[in-house]
Amino acid sequence: MPRTSVASHASRKSKKTNIADYILRSTSTVLETIFSESGNVGASIGLLEDGDYSFRNIGTRAANNDQSTTEDTIYLISSMTKPFLGLAVSLLVADERHGICFETPVKDILPELEERTALASGQMECELTIGHLLAHRSEFLKYTNLWESPNGLVPWSTIDPILSLLRHMPLSSQHTAGSFNNRRNYSNECFALLAEIIERTARMPWAKFITEKILHPLHLTNTFAGVSKDRLQDKSNFVAAHTVTLDGLISTGRQPFSTRPRNCSESLTAISILIQPSEVSFASPGYEQNPIGAAAGMMSSVRDLLRFYDHLLRIINKVSTHNPCLDEGVHLAGLSEIECGMAAWWRHILSRTEAGNSIYAGGWNTTRVPWSPCDLEYRWPGSDGDNARRLQSAIKSTYSDGALTANEMWYFFQQLSAGGGGGSSGGKKLALYHGGNMVGATSFCFLVPSLNQAVVVLCNTRGFYLDAANITCMFLADALARKVTDPQAIKNLCGNLDTIIRHIKGSYIRDLTQYETKLVEDYPQLACASDFVGCVGKFQLVEGVFAEVHGHAGGPLKFQLYGQGFRYPLRLKHDCSPSYSEVTMTFAMSTKDLIPLGVGGNNRLDIRDFELVFMGRDGPSRPFGKFVWVFDRAGVHTDGDVSAFVWTRVAC
Repeated sequence: MPRTSVASHASRKSKKTNIADYILRSTSTVLETIFSESGNVGASIGLLEDGDYSFRNIGTRAANNDQSTTEDTIYLISSMTKPFLGLAVSLLVADERHGICFETPVKDILPELEERTALASGQMECELTIGHLLAHRSEFLKYTNLWESPNGLVPWSTIDPILSLLRHMPLSSQHTAGSFNNRRNYSNECFALLAEIIERTARMPWAKFITEKILHPLHLTNTFAGVSKDRLQDKSNFVAAHTVTLDGLISTGRQPFSTRPRNCSESLTAISILIQPSEVSFASPGYEQNPIGAAAGMMSSVRDLLRFYDHLLRIINKVSTHNPCLDEGVHLAGLSEIECGMAAWWRHILSRTEAGNSIYAGGWNTTRVPWSPCDLEYRWPGSDGDNARRLQSAIKSTYSDGALTANEMWYFFQQLSAGGGGGSSGGKKLALYHGGNMVGATSFCFLVPSLNQAVVVLCNTRGFYLDAANITCMFLADALARKVTDPQAIKNLCGNLDTIIRHIKGSYIRDLTQYETKLVEDYPQLACASDFVGCVGKFQLVEGVFAEVHGHAGGPLKFQLYGQGFRYPLRLKHDCSPSYSEVTMTFAMSTKDLIPLGVGGNNRLDIRDFELVFMGRDGPSRPFGKFVWVFDRAGVHTDGDVSAFVWTRVAC
């Protein structure tokens, strides 16, 4: 990562000391090291404080060209798309002509979901509302593995199979809208439903609605709710997509897991690989967009996002000083259409967070800062992305057990970063944040409305070794909120950040080693198509949701969703034979094969999530009539009924 630059832009004239500029300059070395050592090709950073913008750009737009990144460089922002959907829905709510509110039942607009499969546990089920979707408070199981695919492929191209799946599949006994207790059930499919709600209510594609009602009024000229494939080839504006692998990590001479040092001090080299970008952001000139694009498909620049958040913070402050208790349906005099939508949005978020029953509201994660390990009511600020799970794993293996260990580590970082200094007075402050992780891109943003502060970090690389966007954004947001200007405090902050990073990297290596060892031991070889002809065919779960198992003589069996997703090679369980009446396989892949395709992370390191159990044959040479694949084992009891997860053979 050879190039770096720092720039500032004052949106309003000010004579005060620009703390954001100072923080970016004084942490220059550690920031560059984080992105370089984690394998990131390019990144753009933006800080907002009281209307003043400060920027820092690192690296290049692509590994194969030398154009430097800028604050106007356009990145895939992945799940940072969700707050835009939150505002889009709020605009519809604020416009009383549409006759909807956050409490409107989803089935009123999407009648296809009216007769959903009941909860197996018999728990009382709350009416699913628009507000629930915006808060990830649905009872749906997690179906992410049904759409996130290597090489940037997105098998779901319409809303129909999503509606069918969510209507027919059982609901989770662990996640009910009536008994969440400050949890969330993160679901990209919820935001696909929200996109459909926007389209049916506004009578236009969701991408067009966001473009006309949000992007144009706010003059976000470098933000897109969908881009054509041809336009993405212009690398003078759009970044390329990259992933990171580690030189020497996967090798035949790998030492056993138990001999690896706790903090993993081996010198591993993060290597950037140019890959295919995710199709989730593709759209036609007529704004026809994949429904999952509403969850993760928007593209933007750091400058545009700061402009978006700056406008939002101004409206938040105006609403708060005017009368924060105003009903959602009451408009403030003098506000434009989009500002009324922002006001309704903020009131909705406050109504959930102040009631103490939500840690995700209106398309935002919410927390209270400064964070302390006693705050069981709120998530810790870095709980999005791959870093959180790795840090939790690392701290559990290094310190004491318990749910607070990762929180205690971050609290330790906060307390020592500034020596307990400025910015922490005045009690707890509500903060909004979101992260994005997608094939070829990572991103993170953090807003503290009462301080008029926001931090944005966008990267053109999915760095599984370290989510640099997540950790850098938290690092800078902490320093900015505490107004750290003392050189020793900066030094402490950088030193403690290094400690956290070493734990994250160490946990990643341990997790990968365990995964690779289990994969080789339990599934030692690919399933030969010639031996397992009975598995070949088309299988359907529910209407519109199907998979195909392909096989050619002498080659491996391959598993494909919707006839257009990635073809995963199937691996055979070690004790299975072609003559058995039941055969278990997995489409989990080795890391050396998977990561260069752009996907990975902790959500890919549970082999059982990818197991297929073929059954229902009449004899040893007969075809299998079905297979079982349980998507979300955490949401299904261990000995529970898995009949709902049966994919049945159908005629091609």
